[in-house]
Amino acid sequence: MSEGAPRKSTLVISAPTWRRTNLTPLSPLPSLCTLSPSRRKTRFPLPARPRARPRTEDRKTLLTEAFGSEVAKEFDQNLDEYQKLHFEAYKQKVISQRSNFLERSKIAAKVPSFWSRSLQNCRQVAELIDAVDEDVFNHLSDVWIQHDDKDPRNWEITLTFDAKNPFFSNKTLTKKFSIEHPSSTTPAKAYDLEAPLYLLAASKDQQINWTSDEHNLVKKAPRPDLEALEEFDEFDGAGSFFNLFGEDGEDKMGVGEALLEWFAHATEYAAGLSFLLESNDDDSELDEFDQGDLDEDEDDEDDPEDLNAEIDLEEEEEDKSRPKKRSKKN
Repeated sequence: MSEGAPRKSTLVISAPTWRRTNLTPLSPLPSLCTLSPSRRKTRFPLPARPRARPRTEDRKTLLTEAFGSEVAKEFDQNLDEYQKLHFEAYKQKVISQRSNFLERSKIAAKVPSFWSRSLQNCRQVAELIDAVDEDVFNHLSDVWIQHDDKDPRNWEITLTFDAKNPFFSNKTLTKKFSIEHPSSTTPAKAYDLEAPLYLLAASKDQQINWTSDEHNLVKKAPRPDLEALEEFDEFDGAGSFFNLFGEDGEDKMGVGEALLEWFAHATEYAAGLSFLLESNDDDSELDEFDQGDLDEDEDDEDDPEDLNAEIDLEEEEEDKSRPKKRSKKN
């Protein structure tokens, strides 16, 4: 550009960052239970557990390659100590929260459908619930998660139902989660909070006693075989929530993680305040249901109407000076 030539003025407009919010926090959020089967269909399977850290032998190998054997040994011991401190802090947190959660249960008893609404307003848990479950959840009177005092990674969830429940005769249903399983060949590493979680088989007295085949929700909405699905688009719900109580083996769908996260914030979900929980998330963590839209938007980066495109103010002025064609009247 020559020294005397006028410089073009440009204005760059950046696309805004959007955050999903709920403008009516005191109303229950729509749950997947109330949606038609076609609307309950999602592109993604249930949330998976976080990727586990490398096993001890893998970590030692990587540390040795990075720092040499002598320093790697010291770092390895330091990381073990960190895991232990983290584990003890989590253990104390679980114990200290217990009295608060007990008080919450007492208050929740004053609110009809508190637990039902809370479960269905949590997106991750709602993905575990089918439309056929809605009526039985109306009889849910309490939910409690009890952690093992010695190792809080082992815990159980108990659902309590009122006497008017017509679906099964059990007053309570309990499901146990553990870091150890009879089929596992390798014991869980001590203090590892990301150790794989297993669902333990129900004992005979813990099995669901359905009052009739008509009320058997597991038969009406069985759990699909997610491994048999060729594409995520074929996933059309996880079946009845009560499939959980008959399952045994590794928790590949991350059910335990979803329930723990929900239980810690049951009051917020019951009140429809999930947007407060979402506002605390990192902006870089995109909602799973919006990821598909983002991928589609990436294909339109070169769109002339892209919000990030530069707007040439000089060209705009020239366009304004040109005579415009009259539009034909209809």
